[in-house]
Amino acid sequence: MKRREFLKTGLTGTAAFALTGLTVLTPERAQAATVNVNLVAEGVFKTMSDGASVFVWQFRDTGGTGPGALTSGLVVKEGDTVNITVSNDLDRAINLAIPGVMSNTAAVAPGASRTYSFTAPAAGSYFYTDTANGEIGKAMGLSGPLVVMPADGSNRLYSGGPAFDRQYTLVLNELDDRLNAAVYNGGTWDMANYEPNYYFANGLSYPNTKSDADTLVAMNVGEDVAIRFINTGCITYPQHFHGYHVNVITRNRVPETAVIEKDTTQVERDMCTDVILPVVQPGAYPLHTHYVPGVSANGVYLNPAGGALIVLSAS
Repeated sequence: MKRREFLKTGLTGTAAFALTGLTVLTPERAQAATVNVNLVAEGVFKTMSDGASVFVWQFRDTGGTGPGALTSGLVVKEGDTVNITVSNDLDRAINLAIPGVMSNTAAVAPGASRTYSFTAPAAGSYFYTDTANGEIGKAMGLSGPLVVMPADGSNRLYSGGPAFDRQYTLVLNELDDRLNAAVYNGGTWDMANYEPNYYFANGLSYPNTKSDADTLVAMNVGEDVAIRFINTGCITYPQHFHGYHVNVITRNRVPETAVIEKDTTQVERDMCTDVILPVVQPGAYPLHTHYVPGVSANGVYLNPAGGALIVLSAS
């Protein structure tokens, strides 16, 4: 992939950065439930961490729920009946697809609504997005996380899998503001020319990641913390931990045959990678992509804005 003029400035200092989406556990219940969700697909202008205003697409959950700064994010249980009604306020048809659950779904015309129904699958991490526009939907921001918890109410990444004390969902994505401008003007974009220049975790980038009350991975020594990396972007994210090692448990809900401690895990495109972090020491440590531009904003490194920088804070 080509780069833009990164390295416009050097790293001038260090700081603590925080970003998470604390996934609220669903209450324990004896049987499956029916979950009704209303999403609005819309275009809005989003202010970047360096002050730039960029037109993006988003799914807005009219119920106002979702981890971190996301406008939508669903947590259900295995066996639930899920009805998602999508109202399309965009200028072109879109659809709602969930890799591994439903694909090739019918489109929603501009100004129309459609309800997509499915039974919540096996516990694990998923995401929903638009596929009617190829990769443009993801590149413009039409995506959100879907977390399915075990039917028995246990705090496990999958039924019978390893347990955890708390969990966080981190949705990784990025944008190329030239693509966004082209779409805003009614056109399209050749993804062969895609060169992202802004990067996010749960819709935030530095310095907003350290000031939002919802964006701190807070932990206690002795806990096992589950982190769900959900890559809804169009590039790969090699996520690197400082201060800790993690155990990679599943990739797209498939358990690892050999669980090995790692300080870096590759989160491929369209990949949901679930890890468990044993909290062995106190302190604040960064978590970031090893793709260096991913910690920049429009080519500028932390001066004062930056990319998807996260902190792990343990006491």
